[in-house]
Amino acid sequence: MFRFRSQKKRQIPEINMTPMIDVVLQLVIFFVVTTTFISVESGAQVNLPSADFSRIEEAKTITVTITESNSIYINGALVDEKELAQVAVAELRQNPQATVIIEADKNVLHGKVVRVMDLLRKSGAEKMAIATQPTEGQ
Repeated sequence: MFRFRSQKKRQIPEINMTPMIDVVLQLVIFFVVTTTFISVESGAQVNLPSADFSRIEEAKTITVTITESNSIYINGALVDEKELAQVAVAELRQNPQATVIIEADKNVLHGKVVRVMDLLRKSGAEKMAIATQPTEGQ
């Protein structure tokens, strides 16, 4: 009788886990690092004045930010003062019932805020609010 089986010892296949663990750890590190760069706030940093009244909580809002250096942002996008009316009209067409929230740095001159409010009113903004931060000690 003939033997058809080989006399070689069969090796058990193995899966090397080290490269897979390395790739997974690199992905975890990538996602942890990239999430630290995500900002929830608008594009400009301003020091808001403080007040004792509550802030508006509405789903449909358009945020207009005026920085200390008199730069104007609409929903985080830098806008020239000459283009403010056109951009505001476009935003208000998308959300006609939206409340325009003005975030002006406390060091911005009152006249600048009034000019921006006037341009927004001429653009069709019916509801406007000025953002403040709560007074300390409350």
